[in-house]
Amino acid sequence: MEKISVVVLTRNNENLITRCINSILMQTYPNYEIIVVDSSSTDNTVNILKQYNNPKELIRIKCLKTNVPIGKARQIGCEMSNGEIIAYIDSDVELPYENWLENMAEPLLKGYNSPTGTFFPKEHIAGVQTLAKCKPSDPITLKYIHSRFEYKKSVIDIDNYEIVGTSHLLLRKNLIEKVGGFHPEYSDEDVRLTKAMMQFGYKFIYLKEQKCYHYYIDSNKTFIRKAFRAITIRVHDTKLDIINYFSGSKTKKGNIK
Repeated sequence: MEKISVVVLTRNNENLITRCINSILMQTYPNYEIIVVDSSSTDNTVNILKQYNNPKELIRIKCLKTNVPIGKARQIGCEMSNGEIIAYIDSDVELPYENWLENMAEPLLKGYNSPTGTFFPKEHIAGVQTLAKCKPSDPITLKYIHSRFEYKKSVIDIDNYEIVGTSHLLLRKNLIEKVGGFHPEYSDEDVRLTKAMMQFGYKFIYLKEQKCYHYYIDSNKTFIRKAFRAITIRVHDTKLDIINYFSGSKTKKGNIK
């Protein structure tokens, strides 16, 4: 059975990292590893991770000296991985079931029968995506965020394009390499990478029934801060697009060591 490398990116997430890692450790999939890339946390996150009993180096931790752009962190996790499949899980995510990893990997291992009856061979599938759901006790703002978006179809490709991020996504490692890796400068590097895979003709499968818990915000204050950050990121990426367009050059992709 193909190995899955679960890559978790974190920075200053001491309140949620235990919940995330514990939900990964309970998975029934028989062949996986956990790689945590920490972008220079200043809280207790790394110390919490080091307290785990870690036989056979099931959990590997990469502590970066600086807070790097998220694309660089994703690429570092990719290059550290030993698996044929990479599962990117944000550190504020909790997997809902012990067979979640197994269910999400199935289309990449066996292919996918769509609701319309069309079968997609595993060789045509780049990744498997799901979205987030809420618990009754979650803040209203978090429920609002998670209710705003739903995929129209279970098969996403360049002809039926919708954005695919990497908060809870399984990807084929060789295809990450094929499209040049995660862009180290853009903030929407994950969306650009998955779109590049679709432009090569590959498809993404959306499994609605596998939604997981994503504690993206915990208060109205956090909601405002992250909304402002999203605007700042969009402005940054637009400026970079303009610079690259008029310079006639393409920004170098990935391959961070």
